[in-house]
Amino acid sequence: MLKILLLSLSMLMISSTYAFTFDEAIKQIKEHDHLKSIEFESKSLESKSEKIGSWGDPMLKLAAKNFPKDSLKDNETPMTGIEFGLSQKMALTNKYGKLENAVKEESKSLLYKKEDQAQAMIKSFWDILIAIKRLKNEISIFDENLSWLDKTIKVSERLYANGKISQQALLDIKIRQAQMQSSLDNKKFELQTQNSNLSYLFGKKTPFDLKSVPWKIIDKKEATKVDLKELSLKAKLNASEYNLSASNLNYVPDITFSVGYTKRSNIDDRGDFVSASISFPIPTSSIKYANKDMAINQKYSASHKLNDYKRYKEKNIDHLKIDIEKIKNELKILDSRTIKFAESSRKITLKSYSLGEATYVELLQSEIKFQDILMKQVELRSQLLAKKIDLKYIVGEKLDA
Repeated sequence: MLKILLLSLSMLMISSTYAFTFDEAIKQIKEHDHLKSIEFESKSLESKSEKIGSWGDPMLKLAAKNFPKDSLKDNETPMTGIEFGLSQKMALTNKYGKLENAVKEESKSLLYKKEDQAQAMIKSFWDILIAIKRLKNEISIFDENLSWLDKTIKVSERLYANGKISQQALLDIKIRQAQMQSSLDNKKFELQTQNSNLSYLFGKKTPFDLKSVPWKIIDKKEATKVDLKELSLKAKLNASEYNLSASNLNYVPDITFSVGYTKRSNIDDRGDFVSASISFPIPTSSIKYANKDMAINQKYSASHKLNDYKRYKEKNIDHLKIDIEKIKNELKILDSRTIKFAESSRKITLKSYSLGEATYVELLQSEIKFQDILMKQVELRSQLLAKKIDLKYIVGEKLDA
């Protein structure tokens, strides 16, 4: 009994500390309700294409003809009989095949859209992870700075007791400490918000294992690139071309071919009747012309959307590459020189302050400057990661392992 209880407790502890890994998160995102809705919409269009490509069901006709209204007998007039008829609409062109292909391309476009939306959601996942990484680094900076301010306050209290600084100086340093604590608390609340954003992607509030994130993916260069958004727009264009072809063929009307057999009582020894007919609409209305104009405009619209996207993509790629190089250059200067100088300045100023040679204003200025530079470094590193993820998404590289 004790072993069972201990086993139950251990299982409970394991389940309570279980956290999603990166790979599990990616699988969960790809099963998201938003993506499933697009997938089923695509399947619906696939079924619709079969319906549109069909000529329709044949029509069976059963009619009682020319029965005398007084007696309703079938042996009083030679025209009386029971007619059995069969009719079928037939196309003289392959326009229904064109329409079927158009809807299939629409279905294909939605599938590409679904895959692109999945990549976009994975990119959003990366954005959240980058934000969490940034917030944790900022919290670490604030923690270190608070620890530094605690030591500074002890030094200040000693200086104040010895009459070397004013009470106002001590209060200003404590105000700075309180502001720092408030900023730290705000960052922790921001972190909670980002964790809440993860819950939306996962569909549950399971904790996420940050150690499982393969950050090396961001700098990994993929040989294969697939632009799903462009493929979706191309499928849309293909659909519009099929629709235009169908509208051109629509000027040739469909025919309805009918055959009939009339069973009589043969009171005139002439036997039964057989009939056949062909019917078709006369294209005099404006419907077909309007349909063609609509198909032409839809094709032009799809073509312009595709061309506009290609130009937009090229522009974004150029801008992102420039931004990445700019951030790298700024970080290089910051890492190699600025941070070292600012940290040395803070150390020297604190030492001078403890000896009564520097003022508390100079001390706070050196502390604020050093913190601002560290925060700038964290912000630039986050921006660099985000820009690289944006670039991978736009050029069509994989965002998951």
